[in-house]
Amino acid sequence: MKIKKYLQQSPIFALNTAYESIIPKLNKQLKSEELNLLQGLVLTGLLFEERTDINPSQLAEIFQTSRGNMSHILSGLEYRGYIKRVLNEKDARSFKIELKFEGKRKALSLIKFYDRLQAVFEKGLGSLNCQKTVDGLYSISEIFDKANKAKSKIYN
Repeated sequence: MKIKKYLQQSPIFALNTAYESIIPKLNKQLKSEELNLLQGLVLTGLLFEERTDINPSQLAEIFQTSRGNMSHILSGLEYRGYIKRVLNEKDARSFKIELKFEGKRKALSLIKFYDRLQAVFEKGLGSLNCQKTVDGLYSISEIFDKANKAKSKIYN
């Protein structure tokens, strides 16, 4: 079929296929932890972050999501006792995010999960090809962002 050949050459279709075949399955696995992938990534990201003044807007930018979505993510993590919001002593209009002890424990168990997942990818692709794939995905994202900024719309 011609469409199959076209789709096999399409970066957009490949991205969508990869997303649809991986992310829902990861979220299903993480559901037993009462987390989704982005919540888990935020939690582990906070564990690695050396700064103590990180705020929700900065997290939204880092994880490339909206501030509203980040607020929802943080509310869920706070509800589960993994983080706490602390008023910023320099600016009472804002607050910073702190990882609680239970959050650190959960983040460490998630890191083990992510390491096992990484090992599966590296076993299947090889370490070098795995890194090339990651680099390629980031390159595609950057190219799309540049093209999108150069024109107000890609599709007219």
